[in-house]
Amino acid sequence: MIRDKALITAFADELRSRRAGLGVSQEELAHRAGLNRTYVAKLELATNQPTLTALHLLAQALDVPLNDLMAAVLARRAR
Repeated sequence: MIRDKALITAFADELRSRRAGLGVSQEELAHRAGLNRTYVAKLELATNQPTLTALHLLAQALDVPLNDLMAAVLARRAR
């Protein structure tokens, strides 16, 4: 599997920032998305790479269109 560390780190930072902006815990976000809290934690630490399904579920849980979430991630990566 090809891993783009800069992209995964940008996603981790954006996920953490958006979750904090909503004022919810990793556990609450995981519950909203139907994912395991440990998985969300690993995504925020950039130790796991999200699946397409996880991206979709997280965007829904964050109440943001997936394309907007990914645009923000790509903007972070470009910095």
